[in-house]
Amino acid sequence: MASSDEEGEIIPSGVNDYWFENENDGFAPLSSLTLLWSTSDEISCSSGTKIYLRGTADDGLQKVHKQIIGWRFELSNEEQPEISVRLKDKNWITLQRPRKCFESAFRTVLVTVSWLHAVKWNPEETGLI
Repeated sequence: MASSDEEGEIIPSGVNDYWFENENDGFAPLSSLTLLWSTSDEISCSSGTKIYLRGTADDGLQKVHKQIIGWRFELSNEEQPEISVRLKDKNWITLQRPRKCFESAFRTVLVTVSWLHAVKWNPEETGLI
């Protein structure tokens, strides 16, 4: 867990049962966020629309409601890919399992990142080599 200096709160490292919503409490797709290619990318939210991550952490004991400004994926873990979102306060939270009713909305991104991971770690099994 990371600590946020701004609010003195503990930021969870991962979130489950998540979804994204806009400032009007409507569903926001992952495509409405900027894809960040590194953890040090400096960006500003130029769209003017605020996007929030909603979900739970610590086996459902902690509710998460944070403004986010971008996302990234990491393929360096041999076991599985990792998708994270960057909070407005520059901390990162790993996305673990989306809320059941939003799984189909995130499926394309999850399948694509999983395929890229498979190509990186098992290129002979993907038929590309």
